[in-house]
Amino acid sequence: MTAVLSKCGVALQLTPVGSTVFAGLRARDADAGVNGLVEYFLAEGAAGAAAAAAAAEDPRLSAADGFGVFAIPLPHQGQVTLVRALDYERTQRYLLTIVASASGNATRSGEALSDESSDNVTPNATPAPAAPQDRARNASERFSTTTTLTVDVKDEDDLEPSFIYQGCTVLHGACVNPEYRATVSSGTLAGVLAVRPDRIQAVDMDSLDAPVRYSFLSGAPATYADYFAIDAATGAVRQVRAVDTAVAKSFDIIVKAEEDTATRRFATAKLVITVKPVDTSPPTITASALEGFVDENAPKGTRVLDGDGAPLTLAVSDADLLTTPFFAVDEAGALVVDEEKLDRDPPSPGKFRFQVVARERGGPAASAPLSLAVALRDVNDNAPQLPHLPPVAVPAGEGRRHVVRVEATDNDLGENAEITYSIFHVSNNGRQRFKIDPQTGDIETVGKLSAGEQYSITVQATDNGGLLSQSIVEVQVVPGPNTRSPVFEQPVYEVQVSEGAAINSTVATITAIDPEKDPVTYSIVSGNDLRQFTIGDRTGVLSVIRKLDREDLTRYQLLVKAEDTGGLSSTATVNIRVTDINDKNPEFVNDPYSFTVREGVEGAKVGVVHAVDADEGANAVVYYSVPDDVPFVVDAMTGEIRTKVALDYEKKQEHRFVVTAKDGAPDPRLATATVTVAVQDVEDELPIFHILNYPARVPENMPDFLVTQVQADDPDTNQQVTYEIRQGPTDLFRIDPRTGAIHTIRGLDYERESQYVMIIGTRENPGSKPGDTTRVDRNDIPPVFTTVPRPVTLSDDAPIGTTVSKLLATDSDGTAPNNKVRYELIGRGKAIKFFQIDSDTGVITVRDSLRKEALTEYLLEVKAYDLGDPRLSSQVQVQVFVRHQTTPPPGQKGIAFPDDTYTAEVPENATAGTLIKALTIVNGPSSPNEVPLGCNITAGNDDGLFAATISPNGRSCEVRLQRGELDHETSTSYKLTIALQTLMGLIDPMHRTSQLKVQVLDINDNTPRFIFPEDSAVLSHGKYYGAVAADAPIGTSVIQVKAEDADSGPRGAVQYALVAAGAGAGEGADFFAVDAASGVVNLLEERHRLVLALAGRAPDALSEGEAARVVAALQRAAGLLAGVERLAPRTARAANGSLELDPAGTDVWFYLVDPRNDSVLERASARVQRSILSPGGVSNITHEVAMELAAAATVVGLHEPLQEPVRTPTTAVAAVNWDVFPYALIVIAVVILVLGVAGIVYICISWSRYKAYKERMQRMYVVPRYDPVFVEPNLKEYETQVLQMSVPLDDSDSYNDLQLDFSSKNHAFSLDSVSYLTKDHNEDSIGQQSPASSEAATTARASSVVGAGLSDPMNAPDPPLLPGSFSRASDEDFAALSASATNENVAFREKKDYSHLGFSYLGDKNAVETTTEL
Repeated sequence: MTAVLSKCGVALQLTPVGSTVFAGLRARDADAGVNGLVEYFLAEGAAGAAAAAAAAEDPRLSAADGFGVFAIPLPHQGQVTLVRALDYERTQRYLLTIVASASGNATRSGEALSDESSDNVTPNATPAPAAPQDRARNASERFSTTTTLTVDVKDEDDLEPSFIYQGCTVLHGACVNPEYRATVSSGTLAGVLAVRPDRIQAVDMDSLDAPVRYSFLSGAPATYADYFAIDAATGAVRQVRAVDTAVAKSFDIIVKAEEDTATRRFATAKLVITVKPVDTSPPTITASALEGFVDENAPKGTRVLDGDGAPLTLAVSDADLLTTPFFAVDEAGALVVDEEKLDRDPPSPGKFRFQVVARERGGPAASAPLSLAVALRDVNDNAPQLPHLPPVAVPAGEGRRHVVRVEATDNDLGENAEITYSIFHVSNNGRQRFKIDPQTGDIETVGKLSAGEQYSITVQATDNGGLLSQSIVEVQVVPGPNTRSPVFEQPVYEVQVSEGAAINSTVATITAIDPEKDPVTYSIVSGNDLRQFTIGDRTGVLSVIRKLDREDLTRYQLLVKAEDTGGLSSTATVNIRVTDINDKNPEFVNDPYSFTVREGVEGAKVGVVHAVDADEGANAVVYYSVPDDVPFVVDAMTGEIRTKVALDYEKKQEHRFVVTAKDGAPDPRLATATVTVAVQDVEDELPIFHILNYPARVPENMPDFLVTQVQADDPDTNQQVTYEIRQGPTDLFRIDPRTGAIHTIRGLDYERESQYVMIIGTRENPGSKPGDTTRVDRNDIPPVFTTVPRPVTLSDDAPIGTTVSKLLATDSDGTAPNNKVRYELIGRGKAIKFFQIDSDTGVITVRDSLRKEALTEYLLEVKAYDLGDPRLSSQVQVQVFVRHQTTPPPGQKGIAFPDDTYTAEVPENATAGTLIKALTIVNGPSSPNEVPLGCNITAGNDDGLFAATISPNGRSCEVRLQRGELDHETSTSYKLTIALQTLMGLIDPMHRTSQLKVQVLDINDNTPRFIFPEDSAVLSHGKYYGAVAADAPIGTSVIQVKAEDADSGPRGAVQYALVAAGAGAGEGADFFAVDAASGVVNLLEERHRLVLALAGRAPDALSEGEAARVVAALQRAAGLLAGVERLAPRTARAANGSLELDPAGTDVWFYLVDPRNDSVLERASARVQRSILSPGGVSNITHEVAMELAAAATVVGLHEPLQEPVRTPTTAVAAVNWDVFPYALIVIAVVILVLGVAGIVYICISWSRYKAYKERMQRMYVVPRYDPVFVEPNLKEYETQVLQMSVPLDDSDSYNDLQLDFSSKNHAFSLDSVSYLTKDHNEDSIGQQSPASSEAATTARASSVVGAGLSDPMNAPDPPLLPGSFSRASDEDFAALSASATNENVAFREKKDYSHLGFSYLGDKNAVETTTEL
């Protein structure tokens, strides 16, 4: 079951209860029927997890579980409805766990679903959020799925605005009973009032942030509007007319704050304005200036300056009294700021106007009010404010187009209010597609925009003081005006398609792109009149919808149109060339052919046949051939026919044969033509008698009686035969030389002679061979056919009774019944079923319909016999060819297999006669006997295991197993080619054959067979030999055996187990768990081990193959089974008897097994000593191993182990003797006490030395400057710089604070942390600064010592040396220098002695410390 739905929905806050908020639930179940019905339910989810997820996404977002707020009343429809009112201010998002199931009992366990959508399918009887069910009747087979729907609540205008100021009573985020106060002076015009506790301001409590308009709703007294007004936009209250206390002591005004929305929601606040009285008798007061200036945000006490920059001062004759709380007069009479954070920016006034009154101390008299104005100079304390802009729609397209103008406001003035605009960020990688004018804020497009794209442009407004603000402009790209038509990728497409392409096969994909990104539809405008092609209107895929024939039309030119949604279009030309397949038979021109040739000439030209093939290329090349048994040959390319042998007219006057034309395709198609060749006679033949014996009866005493008439045939066209009597009584008989009629000369006397024999010949043929003469005697000559029958060709539709041929046989006997000839058909086969012969006339006729059999050739055996006694006969063969011209009915295809390939499976133990596959035959005959139909296996049945026959109903070809001799291990499959056999015209040549792949299924008929190593096969005798040390740990690998099974798949998987194969064999199962069978495992001890020492190859470099060859060499040399225990580095005994380890060599630890008793041989055994350890054995092993390893390693010894093999150590744990434990603690405590006392004494001594050092240091104020290092007259150069450090004198207060520590414990000036600088031949030094140095600290620099042997830096520049990498000086140079104790590569020419100063610790050899720093 699969859930398909949008993962998010939106609901308005004021959506009525019962409304549908989401109808996009879709779940698909691949099952059918009731198993595919799906119901939807809401399950209780995890509200805590939902809130946490929402808080992680947006901390200001409040999320909750939607269970109980939403419901699905109709489970089958899956519509989510609202069942409880929404409140955006409390919850902005709900997460609903939706179960797609057929069961309404959705578990409400409260289990948290962390995934947004779950497609896990679990069979369960009870639906749960993680595993709900489908509607299957069987509860155990139900499936289900869950998903999470996120519903975002969209805020609406449902809350009134609220006045806000600090200190008000807040309820649900809004001030309760807000009240403001202000004060004005009687008789004076104050301008904008200073409202307390804060300026009047109201905000929209909804997230819509609607603008708020201010107004006075009511007030008391009713004349309030004559004196005061409120700014509708800012809420600033201004006094528009001076008021006197006689009019009112105070004003109570109701201020109304109203949203500028359709609902006009509003809130009210109370404003109390108190009118203060002003004395009418003021003392005199003067001011240094009537207008002053002060910076906004000036701190309290800042003096107000006049236009010249001098403090504005007041001269009064009495106590000062100002009518403003923002300013005061200090003791010096200067006007000063008396309130923090004066704000010039609107809605605050930029200029304060007030009066100064001087009153008498203790008296009522006062001066006249002096009006002053104080202007606040602007300070850049306000960031530009960008407005909230609604989403902007921009049409798709390219080029520069105006998007929107962003205008920011800045409450500052002048240069502080100059704003510069910039684009801070653009989503969707659109930074390069938009540009903003930095002065005007106009946003323009500068790149290509596509319809449907969205961009969030973060605009930044910055003033000259660097203050900034940002706002987001949402840009939605909408389809622009349709001005440009789609553009094809190429104007002309050249494609090819085979004429044998299947229906709906793809020819090409035509692609056009609309510049405005509109959808494009495709259509074929012209060139498709035959409706051969179609194009996908959305995809542009051009495909074939009708069968193509290249021979009818070779090319198509289609005009394809691409049109966008606005109706603009463009076209492209598609040229389609139809490629050829071999689907046409060659056709002979002028078939049949008749030629004439003279007899007796070999190689004579007979004629030329010509065939054409409508295909092209190799498929159209025609090759000619004739049967091998005809006396003609044909040129395969030209079709010229010539005689193969000299023809004989007298033997055969006419030849008929078939010429075959075959095309050049791999699967060629062919055609035949009948050729008739008439042989022209040449007078070169002698007359011959076809009847060699003429029997005759003559009555006695009858002169001139016709005895018989002989006949000789002259094969030549001009026949000339002259008969004569060669032997016989010429006085009694005569012969007509022209007709061959024999007459008696006189009457014969039976009593004197009852029989006469005469030999008759011809004058033209003086020979005496058979046929040259004939004999006239009694009836003993069989009938003879007068002519040789020619081949006959019939159509298969020849009606019954059609004459095939007429045969004539004669009997040379002179009298009946010896010369009476009868005819009959003899032999077996199908010929006598379809043909018959008239026994008297010899006429052969058709007996039955020739369409009942698919044969194209019949051979008729005809016997001619006489009626004499004994009956004599002769035989002749008549060859009949049948030309089948049957075609399938109109609208139907020929008989064929529906598929080209089939697959069948048969177990290898199948018996003979098993049906493997029945191949369906389509378009077959309606009844089995209607037309001949058969099938056979033409390929793949070399072993004769299979046979193919037509089923009894004629609807399929059954392939059966002929011999039950299948073997999966011999052959896993057979590929058989099955061919249909029927009348040529009724069969579909493209689907006449089909491939059948027979998979032979394996059965478990083979037992596993163990595989033994080839090198030990002779000695092992079908056993495995392994050895293990007696102290080997558990889990040690002993030996690996291998077996194979000839079966496949799971039947060929081999499992191993230990079995008891003999006495004591079962004991091994208590100690070993090896996958083996009939293996022998021996315990290996020290007395069994031998070592073969190899040099030149380390153990890890010796491959497994080389180790195996070493084992083979040992076995050949010793005649025993050898096993390698391990490979270890070579160990040799030195001259002093110690063992030396050679990692470059290898010790091969091995053992020997006697194959006769399966036991491991000891080194001391006679057989081992004789075959291994004897000099001859060692020599043999050395030779064999050397031949196996060649030059890889050499044998350097064969000996017993020089050391014991590594054993598993045994850890002994000693028992704790708790009796001595207390004494041990006492001893440890005493040791600690002694060490502590010694440490205290050492610290005291060090402290006394330190105090003495401090006293001496008071007399010093600078470290003495040390002498430089002189350069020796050699090639080495040194550069030094002396560090001069000023040390201030210690006073009594800083006695304990030592400013500089020269001891060895000070790591700040270690030579190891100083970089060494290279210097090459007076070139500038290069290097690195010491890590301990800095600009603020006193530093030292050291130059490295550079050797004189360095190469020229111009030719081979050397890189800077790393710390510690430098050249040494010569030994002579160092002899005169003082070496550094911390770095042996540094030396000093002179070492100063400062022990007289009391620095006893400077007496060490550390040159660095004695000079403070190098």
